[in-house]
Amino acid sequence: MKTVWPWEYALPQTLYKYVTPERLHILHDCRVRFSQRSIFEDDHELAPGYASFGTEGEIWKYVLMTGAPLNAAGLPKNVLVKMIAEVPEYQQIATGGLKAGITMLDKVGIFCLSEVSDSDRMWAEYAGNAKGFIIGFDAGHAGIEQLKGRGRLGKVVYSDEPVGSALASLWNGEGIEALFRKRTRYSFEQEWRIIRVLERLEPCSGQAFLSPFDPASVREIIVRPDCEVESHLRDIVAKDARYRHVRIISQ
Repeated sequence: MKTVWPWEYALPQTLYKYVTPERLHILHDCRVRFSQRSIFEDDHELAPGYASFGTEGEIWKYVLMTGAPLNAAGLPKNVLVKMIAEVPEYQQIATGGLKAGITMLDKVGIFCLSEVSDSDRMWAEYAGNAKGFIIGFDAGHAGIEQLKGRGRLGKVVYSDEPVGSALASLWNGEGIEALFRKRTRYSFEQEWRIIRVLERLEPCSGQAFLSPFDPASVREIIVRPDCEVESHLRDIVAKDARYRHVRIISQ
């Protein structure tokens, strides 16, 4: 069965960003923040669980590829490799060491979007209890490429199952796929995400990283009755030529 990678799913027509009222300025600035994994509440963000460290063959391949030292209590390398492959405790220790050494995960930023605009829980958690608003991006607009940059835009898959072999994920593509996995308790988000390298984003104060977006790629702005900035939003759409094509929708 052919693997469907996160970026191979058909894009929905619109992707939604839930926004708190304090962030109204992003429409003026045409800048959005990409977040580091350290700010997410889920300790599995970008680092899902693995079923194992690797098979005996995968461990040897890793040692030969990286030159990783193998020495413990004077044991021969072949004995140590076999122990790591077969003893669950050693598998766990090795997996933890591997994950700790993958510094790449701290060098990427995530921009989270959703394919739904009517999630009460999303309105509560990400739009200030519906005091904020939603920006609807036209996923098919050429301007979305400005947000994606040289990164990946893909659909998040929700699963509590471990990813498989940690070592195999390093060289068969599962490592990238794992960046688009979340636990099932977050499935209400129906998330799509863009992942980019931080150094290709614009640094801002307080270790924030920003990306410009094309205002022409904004399709709609959605508000609910408790929105605290609706008058400001309507003013922007009426007076800012960049957003005159945008519809404001009341839910």
